[in-house]
Amino acid sequence: MARFQTITKEKFAEFVYRLLKNHQVIGPVRKDGSMQYHYISDPNQLYMDYKGHTLLPPKRFFFSEEEVLFTYKIKDGGKDVEIHDSLEFIRGLRVFIGIRPCDIEGLKALDEVFLSEFHDPYYKSRRENTLIIGLTCNEAAEYCFCSYTKTGPLISDGFDLLLTDIGDFYLVEVGSEMGSKLLDLNLDLFMDAREEDIEKREEAIRNVRRQIERYSLIDLTDLYKPMVDSFEDSIWEEYGSKCLSCGKCNFACPTCRCFDVYDDPNLQGDEGRRVRVWDSCHFLSFTRVSTGEVFRKERHSRLKQRLYHKYCYSIDEIGRISCVGCGRCIDVCSAGIDIREVIKRVYEKWKGRIHTSQD
Repeated sequence: MARFQTITKEKFAEFVYRLLKNHQVIGPVRKDGSMQYHYISDPNQLYMDYKGHTLLPPKRFFFSEEEVLFTYKIKDGGKDVEIHDSLEFIRGLRVFIGIRPCDIEGLKALDEVFLSEFHDPYYKSRRENTLIIGLTCNEAAEYCFCSYTKTGPLISDGFDLLLTDIGDFYLVEVGSEMGSKLLDLNLDLFMDAREEDIEKREEAIRNVRRQIERYSLIDLTDLYKPMVDSFEDSIWEEYGSKCLSCGKCNFACPTCRCFDVYDDPNLQGDEGRRVRVWDSCHFLSFTRVSTGEVFRKERHSRLKQRLYHKYCYSIDEIGRISCVGCGRCIDVCSAGIDIREVIKRVYEKWKGRIHTSQD
């Protein structure tokens, strides 16, 4: 049975202050006119009343935009290579506060990639050493559609603690043994939740779900056949002609994880570093091979690749879609492409073809 506690917002600030003594703390802050996740040094830096999402997802704190995987030094005329990995620098204990349920689901999707058949030691180290304190939404943003991807507005796992703003208090759901220990170490700050506190959370979640579902969509976890049957549809060229192939949707997405790796040697060639950077399937260079051939030259083929990866290929790869309905791709798209509109039109055209063939 789930364990529920409450904490006043004043005492929550004290709770964060205590966490800062022994942990690095990351949370939502207002910076440069936008909401961003950042390391904080003071509880007053947290902005817990934010609406919708942060500019970039939490993935950047686990799978960095650019990171040195290791440095190397060539010795004895090439007979020996000395390698130093960077893992020792990324093992600090961290607490991530204020992550939305959709972003927590995004991390769970990344886990299926980086911690499954092949283990990424850099991602693994950060993930294992980070406690997750989630924060449910009290108001949906205009681009939210997590109800249709079954990734919100409430989730049942993936967090150590999950907060819901219920006025002067946060209702706190315990989601793990580590979360329970965290509360037990700070029992003077928390109180047992009352039935009316839990009902306030349920009502808040119902309100958010109603706001999201004003935009009528189908179940986006069940698009596999409609998408497969629509692979050659002309709609992809229509949206491809609008797409700028800028990659903003990839970088803003909680689950996009394509990357490139390159070596950065010194002028003498005897020392260097191996670097990993984010990449984008929208870039023309993404499918370029050593012969110079590019396998997705047309923009519509690259736009189509991203959407098929979200709703089809991910099911084959990790058993679930890799869209969490956060709406960041809608929010940042310079071409005004709304993924909800694209999917809705694809489905309706597919349904029309099915009905016609049955007649």
